[in-house]
Amino acid sequence: MISTSTSASRMALTLGAVAAALALAAPAASAAQGSLPDVNGHTDKWVEEGSPSVTYDNGYQVNSAEEVKRALEQCNESNVSCSSTTLESKQVTKWFDVDNAGMGIGPIQNCSPGAAEINQTLSGTRTFSWGWNVGASVDITLVKDKLGVGASAQYSETNTESKSGDIRITIKPGQKGMLQLGHDMEQRVSDVTIQGGEFGGAKISGLRTEIPLNTSARADTDVVACGATLKNGR
Repeated sequence: MISTSTSASRMALTLGAVAAALALAAPAASAAQGSLPDVNGHTDKWVEEGSPSVTYDNGYQVNSAEEVKRALEQCNESNVSCSSTTLESKQVTKWFDVDNAGMGIGPIQNCSPGAAEINQTLSGTRTFSWGWNVGASVDITLVKDKLGVGASAQYSETNTESKSGDIRITIKPGQKGMLQLGHDMEQRVSDVTIQGGEFGGAKISGLRTEIPLNTSARADTDVVACGATLKNGR
């Protein structure tokens, strides 16, 4: 006959094992469901920080972004073939403060002594664009069709994506705030091999591309103390 104390002990051990298993599983589930790293779009210089270079098959090398772009544009020629190798790829969410479209104003400030809490709905629009470190405007056809970068359905199909959003904001006394819109982006570093063209071929090193993913923008609020700075520097 099993005593009551023995049964209780076994039950306690079983519950303890289940609790331990759940405790171990919880962090993994949380990590899997976590959001992408947040980036301040107003100050992020990831694209510009990369310095691309091109080395031709005859040994001639140049680090000018304009010259690298000129070499890259050879990939559009029928007698030149190009391929890219990804060295680094990460996804981030870029956030931008957005002026209130309805009122045409920037930050809502609640900085006067004795002021009451402010509650208001804000709406606005932000354009998210493809970027690369060899010029201002990205040749999407070249990047997608010739290099295979951003060619799948998960990426934006156009050079720019205009996203709108609205959210209810609460500004307590001593605070200021704005609507902010965030969009998921892929930041990739690639090397490009060029076969044919000038000097018989070349290798481009350190090409950086930033591509909006084919997702919806997210709306949030950027609220700070009156003496602090918002994402856009205001």
